[in-house]
Amino acid sequence: MNAYLNNLNGLVLLMPRDKYNLYKENVLKSRLILLIFGILTLCSFDSSAAEVEFKVTAPNAVVQGQKFQLVYSLNSEGEDLRVPDMSPFSILMGPTMSQRSSVQIINGKVSREQEYSYTYILKAEQTGTFTIDPATIEVDGKKYQSNSITIKVVKAENQAAATQQGATSESSTGVVPSGDLFITMQANKKSVYQSQPVLITTKIYTRVNLEGISDIQHPSFRSFIAEDLTGNDNIEWTLENLNGKTYRVGTYNQKILFPQRSGTIKIEPISIEFLVRIRNTRQSTNIFDNFFDTYRTVKKTVTSKGLTINVKPLPTPQPDNFSGYVGSLNMSVSTSQNNANVNDGITLKTVLSGTGNLKVAGDPQFNIPPDFDVFDPSTSSNLSTTYLGHKGTKTYEQLIIPRHPGTYEIPPVEYVYFDPSVGKYKTLKSKPVVIKVEGSETDAPVNRSNVSGPIGTTSRESVQFLGQDIRYIKTKNGTLKPSNTFFFGTWKFYLGYLIPFLLFVLVSIIFRQKIKENANIQLKKTKRANKLAQKRLKKAASHLKSGNKEAFFEELSRGLWGYISDKLVIPVADLTRDNVKDELKSHGAQQETIDQLLEILDTCEYARYAPDDSESEKKNLYKNAVNVISRLERNVKKKIK
Repeated sequence: MNAYLNNLNGLVLLMPRDKYNLYKENVLKSRLILLIFGILTLCSFDSSAAEVEFKVTAPNAVVQGQKFQLVYSLNSEGEDLRVPDMSPFSILMGPTMSQRSSVQIINGKVSREQEYSYTYILKAEQTGTFTIDPATIEVDGKKYQSNSITIKVVKAENQAAATQQGATSESSTGVVPSGDLFITMQANKKSVYQSQPVLITTKIYTRVNLEGISDIQHPSFRSFIAEDLTGNDNIEWTLENLNGKTYRVGTYNQKILFPQRSGTIKIEPISIEFLVRIRNTRQSTNIFDNFFDTYRTVKKTVTSKGLTINVKPLPTPQPDNFSGYVGSLNMSVSTSQNNANVNDGITLKTVLSGTGNLKVAGDPQFNIPPDFDVFDPSTSSNLSTTYLGHKGTKTYEQLIIPRHPGTYEIPPVEYVYFDPSVGKYKTLKSKPVVIKVEGSETDAPVNRSNVSGPIGTTSRESVQFLGQDIRYIKTKNGTLKPSNTFFFGTWKFYLGYLIPFLLFVLVSIIFRQKIKENANIQLKKTKRANKLAQKRLKKAASHLKSGNKEAFFEELSRGLWGYISDKLVIPVADLTRDNVKDELKSHGAQQETIDQLLEILDTCEYARYAPDDSESEKKNLYKNAVNVISRLERNVKKKIK
């Protein structure tokens, strides 16, 4: 190479003077172009340091005994990785480090991405929901913290049942067992007030491979205003163990319903036709078919159970100025200016903020003096749909124009709504608005033919009370009584005072006794909880003898929920799995008893959708329910007192 350059330099020196100068000029231009191109290339790289991102990912649900990956990802090179205690998970391997880098050129801009991964192989040992705390790592002398992650570990399947189920599926000819695919439709509240939102959640439970959905029959939701809370395009799946079987569970749809009438309203079930991918189990004469699995797609229509919602009417009598709003609410009233001139525009602004049926809430009403021209209000909304209803603000702006000078007071705005949390009507009341108007009526003449909207410009005249200076003379005959026959001072007169006094004392004594009896409502409810539970369990026993499976599970579930409600003094509509677990634990119940109670409730809830159980399993379930109530009576009763 050096020899070639020496020869080239020698040839250059042999060039004529004019060609040599041209050659030198071209070389300088080429070097300048290369220098500029290099500078631009370096500048095109994103010189700003990317923000360090340190995160952890893992499955949201795994089966007990299953191995899974926990991956920490970092977009910069780091050191000194410190992970938290991962119990009750067992660390089988890790950390295994890997690196990935990529370069992108978009519109001449070059960006480089790097990712460093630290992978752990874990094994789930216990069932439950567990949270792994954040990890830390050091990048350029600075520590960064990852996010925490929650993993749900469900109970593994019964091996005998799984083997039997697998044999049944293999021998079936394109028929999907009913227990392997079903849907549920649940309401977060079974009893609400009219116009109070209800959340309806539709879930899919499957043990088969789903390829898609071909047809859906939605309920009509008569007597409701329905709004979608979540779509059904992307379903997030998790795992649950029901009756010893592991299901993939996904939320298909959530809707918010606003009941428009009171009474017992039935919601039709939802029906979905699934496309299921199953394996062909037909024996083939071809020897190669026995080595390779073949699959086909079949259709399976699944229908959920219907729902019944008890809609309570709003208390009567309703206030005359009731706005129709049901929920929680706040209100603020303001003006664009409190000091104005005649014929200046003033904007009254009212903002309603809260959660409920804000879309159909009535407009606030102002009592504006007739010395103002009043125009129709404009309305704007900033609302989002949540499981509690419409959440956000609704703004009303109303233009008024003063036509006469003076000091005017607009009375407070009263807005009446119904609060379902307390079951009462509430009234929001703003402060009065005082407006000072200066100038004279002739400052700016107004062409009223060009003014649109309702106008009230008549001056208010004070009303004068003249009194009654002439009274009518009685023309009817009066009643005459003998002298000394006054009622005052007689025994009847004193008896008329004595009897009400004695009645007052008697009523006071009875009332005070009732107050003492009803003072400890909590103790009263807890004492009767066991008796009411026994009555409900007797009904469940009668359904068990008669062979009515669905009524048995429903009555058993109702008896347990009713017992918990009376024992903890919490309405049934407000009870959930989480708060039942926390409340019983705080009142001294043993963890084993709580877990058995929740297991019985889960069995009752999903037994209606699963295949029939044997009579011995139902009897054992009934005995377990009686034993759980007995243990709760022994453990919880003293804490309540």
